[in-house]
Amino acid sequence: MTVMEELVVWLLAAFGFSSLLVMIADRWASRMGSVTELSHEHYRLLVHNSEQVLERAVRSLLFRSEWSGKPVRITLIDEGSTDDTSRMLSILTREPYCCGVPVADSQAELVGAIVVDLRNKQEGA
Repeated sequence: MTVMEELVVWLLAAFGFSSLLVMIADRWASRMGSVTELSHEHYRLLVHNSEQVLERAVRSLLFRSEWSGKPVRITLIDEGSTDDTSRMLSILTREPYCCGVPVADSQAELVGAIVVDLRNKQEGA
């Protein structure tokens, strides 16, 4: 291989590498710009004595969020649970994706959210 051929190979390799870097930088910049534009999927979980299903439901929503790449916000609405649901709610509301809402304020904020009813139905009711 002559010196001229080696120079052409090096120039083509440098051009390909720089093109790759520009493409990666462009994708990264467009992704960083779109992070602030992503809208949250907002879920409202209605709970009453739901300790058996609450953690699984929250984990499922978080997995779905991770899989789809869309951020999630979960609002937990307790309707006076008598089991360990209230303790679980206090633990879950420490996370940045969850917040708790008192029952009195729950109906006003149901607009525009996906409502998931996890309330434990009483036998014979």
